[in-house]
Amino acid sequence: MSDSSGKKIIAILKLILLVVIIAGIPAFLYLRYGSGIFSKDTAYNVVEYLQQNRRNAVLLIIGIQVIQVVVCVLPGQPIQFAASYMFGVGRGYLLSVIGAVIGTTISFYLAKLLGSEAMHLFFGEERIKDYQRRLNSGKGLLLAFLIYLIPGVPKDLVSYAAGISEMRFRPFLLVATIGRSPAMLGSLLVGHFFEKQNYTAIIILTVAIVLIMLVCFIKRDKLVAFLDMIERKDAESEVKTDG
Repeated sequence: MSDSSGKKIIAILKLILLVVIIAGIPAFLYLRYGSGIFSKDTAYNVVEYLQQNRRNAVLLIIGIQVIQVVVCVLPGQPIQFAASYMFGVGRGYLLSVIGAVIGTTISFYLAKLLGSEAMHLFFGEERIKDYQRRLNSGKGLLLAFLIYLIPGVPKDLVSYAAGISEMRFRPFLLVATIGRSPAMLGSLLVGHFFEKQNYTAIIILTVAIVLIMLVCFIKRDKLVAFLDMIERKDAESEVKTDG
C-alpha cells in the first residue's frame, strides 16, 4: 500500500469517527427516546428521566452535558434546567460546568486528533477557517470569550476550531468556561424557579432572557462586525510592529 493510499484511508477513518460522534449520537437518541428528546418538552423529559434514575442522576447530568458540548447540534438549556430542578442552582452549576469542561476538552483534542481536513469536510472549510483566523489572532482569547458570552453569535464549532488553531488549551478552556457561565446560570435559574413554583420570578427571568436574545439577534451583524474589528485592529498593530 502506497503512502498516499494509506493517508486517504486514515483520512476516511477519521471522518467516519467524526460522523459517528456528531451524527450518530443524535440518531441513537432519536431511535432510543423518540422525537420528544428534541422537542420543546426536552427539559421535562430530562427531568423525568433523572427522577427515574435518582441514584445515578449526578453522573447522568455530567454525562448528558458532555454529550451536548461534543455533539454541538444539541441544545444545552434543557440539561441545565434539569440540573437545577434536581439539585438547585449551586450544585446544578457545578455539575453542568464539570460536564462542559469535559466536553470542551474532548472536542478540542478530538479536533487535534482528526486534523483540519476532517473538520473542513464535516463542518465546512470556509466556516472552520473563519473561526481559526479569529482564534489565531493576538486577541484570540478575548474573541473566544465574547463568542461564548454573546447570545446569537454562532459558537457551536469554537472548541473544534480551537483544537486545530494555535491556541493553547488551558487558556481557551478558562475563557470558554467563564464565557458560557451567564447563559448557563440563566437556564439553571429557570429550572430552580420551576421547582420552587415561583412563577413570577420565572416570568421576569424569561422576559429578561428573551429581550437579551432578541437584541443580540437583531444586532447580530453588528456584533460579528465588532469581533471583526477587534481582529482587524490586532492584525494592523502586528503589521506596524513588524514594520
